[in-house]
Amino acid sequence: MPNASSRAAKPRRRYAKRLTPADRREQLLDAALNLVVENGFAAVSIAAVAERSGVTRPVVYDLFGSRDEVLTELIERESARMQAAVARSMAAAQAEATVPEAVSASLRQFLEEVRAMPATWRLVYFPIDGVPPVLRERVEKTRDELRDPYRSLLGDWLADRPDDDGQVDLDVLVRVVQGLIQTASRLVLDDPEHYDPDRILAMFAMLFFAES
Repeated sequence: MPNASSRAAKPRRRYAKRLTPADRREQLLDAALNLVVENGFAAVSIAAVAERSGVTRPVVYDLFGSRDEVLTELIERESARMQAAVARSMAAAQAEATVPEAVSASLRQFLEEVRAMPATWRLVYFPIDGVPPVLRERVEKTRDELRDPYRSLLGDWLADRPDDDGQVDLDVLVRVVQGLIQTASRLVLDDPEHYDPDRILAMFAMLFFAES
């Protein structure tokens, strides 16, 4: 019969922390997102999500019927997060009096959103293996939602420039600005301490809004 010391030495079984179904669902989706960012969509399985979350597979199956269901809900959640971030960025622009201030405010808000949700935005700005077609479509939609308001803002800016006689191609300008935003977002994701929003906004203002 085991003595008291041997019983005391036996490691206790670890149990998953009790969470509400909603909180557990978020935890499992967070685990799936991290797996995708680290190793691509192929890395996501019920077993991998369970292991990353510190729970058993039945816990995952209680909330998700299959791997596909995990990925579908993950894409839905991250798409909604991106769309909300774009909306907040555009709302920041509306509070400003001039076009340069509006562009600066919206870009600052957007870069802060990127900093706050790095895993989400890596789905957009970095290549990830095995991206489902539905996510590609959502990413394109998110980019369009950011492009259209900037087209309006930059169009107003060009209209207010006394030296502009229609030589600037607005379509090209919008695409260039979108490319700069994507580059800035990658810098923020790769090295947020080195490439902070103030540094990026200073460069942006010099390129577009500096007095000649």
